[in-house]
Amino acid sequence: MELAITSLGLVTSVGYDVVTACASIRAGISRPHPLRYFQALDEDSGDMEFLVGHPVRIFTDGFNIVGRWMRLAQGSIRDLVRYGGLPPATDKGFWRLTGLIVITPYHNDERLLNDSETSQEDVRHAYLEPLRQSLEVPIARENAELVCLGQAGVAWAIQQATHWMTTKRLERLIVVAADSYCDPLTLDWLSAYRRLKTPDNPCGLAPGEAGAAFLLEAPASARRRQPEMRLAIDGVATAVEPNHFFTRKPIVGVALSEVLAQTLVTSSTSSFKGDLVSDLNGENWRAREMGNARVRLADHLDESVRVLMPATSVGDTGAASGALSLCVAARAIVRGYARTGQVLVATSSERGHVGALILRKNN
Repeated sequence: MELAITSLGLVTSVGYDVVTACASIRAGISRPHPLRYFQALDEDSGDMEFLVGHPVRIFTDGFNIVGRWMRLAQGSIRDLVRYGGLPPATDKGFWRLTGLIVITPYHNDERLLNDSETSQEDVRHAYLEPLRQSLEVPIARENAELVCLGQAGVAWAIQQATHWMTTKRLERLIVVAADSYCDPLTLDWLSAYRRLKTPDNPCGLAPGEAGAAFLLEAPASARRRQPEMRLAIDGVATAVEPNHFFTRKPIVGVALSEVLAQTLVTSSTSSFKGDLVSDLNGENWRAREMGNARVRLADHLDESVRVLMPATSVGDTGAASGALSLCVAARAIVRGYARTGQVLVATSSERGHVGALILRKNN
């Protein structure tokens, strides 16, 4: 089944909707702001300085971790409904055949742990169910799924989407990813691994937060509804890199190069010359991973490939970055500023899961 992407939704620090946010990212607009609840030491001066991040101000003020996820996910789904012109909640037939996939960070991330290990069932109880119940559209409990694979979760979700839709007899799926690297507990976790960009660590990440959503739709449903936007997924691939960030072993980009190659071969693209949307964020390990992957892909990726990095505008948005990259790629195709008719998206997470997909306009 060739699924189509027929709607998008996005909430970031540079826009509360997908049109504004993607236009801002394309223009290179950024709205960094000091996080006055977190300080870092400048070893040269000996002074403590406020960390600079990319919070979605006002939108997430006063919330921590799951509360921020909830706000960002709700906002992106509202935007998705509006952007795609989806029917109201009273259209029971439409929403009865619509499912929900929620992408989150790894359920056993240290930032989520208290006295005992957090399970997927804990995340479902604390986040997925409250989110589903809070939506302005009626989605059945049995049609909601959880993917706790961080940044690469979007590719894994797309791979499983056809199976889920067939098994549950659904016509479409809302895929939503929300995460925040701007809450105090997450900042402590990032700081413990020296991952934050500070005066003492220039090769670190700038913390951001976002909610991103897209609608996957079966061909028959898309033909019947005739949505204004209809993008095809030409290829998608996933893998696991054994030498990931937390192993402290050299990261050579083997798994990332494999999924990119598989995606390009599946889409019958011999030497790709278009745009590559990446979750590069300023950290050395990610740069090494992508650099090594590109060397391995010399026969598949042309030297003229343009690498787009949304993190330069909105910071590192964690588990939301994969879906955010997909939204950026989709809008580039829809608006006609993509270099070619196809856009490649690459994602990788700290624990080794990697994914790649390629989008094109479905005529």
